[in-house]
Amino acid sequence: MRVLIINPNSDQETADVLSKTAQSFLEDRGEFDVVSMRTAPKLVVTYEDQAASAMELIATVRAGRERYDAFILACHADPNLDLVREVAGGKPVFGIAEASMRMAAMLHGGYAVITPSEKIIPKKFALARKYHCEEELRTVVVSGGNEKEHLLDAGRKALQVPGVNAIVLGCANYSGLDSALEQELSVPVFDGLIWALILAEGAVHNKEYQRKTLG
Repeated sequence: MRVLIINPNSDQETADVLSKTAQSFLEDRGEFDVVSMRTAPKLVVTYEDQAASAMELIATVRAGRERYDAFILACHADPNLDLVREVAGGKPVFGIAEASMRMAAMLHGGYAVITPSEKIIPKKFALARKYHCEEELRTVVVSGGNEKEHLLDAGRKALQVPGVNAIVLGCANYSGLDSALEQELSVPVFDGLIWALILAEGAVHNKEYQRKTLG
């Protein structure tokens, strides 16, 4: 499998985080590249931020349709996800918000999302409605930063809300901290990039299986 992980912002630190997580998870099972959108802001918060890099995003995906088996949109706003699916030439496309929120709701029922900004809270509920997992979303909690201790504090606050059985990491910059947080919080913690990679692997392998069975 060869997958393109798209960082919809222009922050190289985010790209580095995504690359580290993907390398650790995939090991030798597949190849990946990480590309950032130079025309986007460093943090995607508003719908205007999402629109800023739309044309660059289209060009990037179109240019990669022959090279890559799948695409991952690695921002927890899933910016322009439907647009990317439209131009991906039938290749599977996964957003890290949809992957993590749907899987958390399906596997554990009630869940909470940790996010970096109060401005993003309404957008998390809007995504939950879009992905048909709003009923399971119990709360959205703002983290004071990207470090483990910040996320632990936010996670503990989320777990005070009745019905929270899992935590979703609602920012790409939180990627790679799921295992450490899960160990201390004693509930499942969902890293959207990991779950998007899991789904991408499954989709690509299914296509390979179908080709094999058709002879």
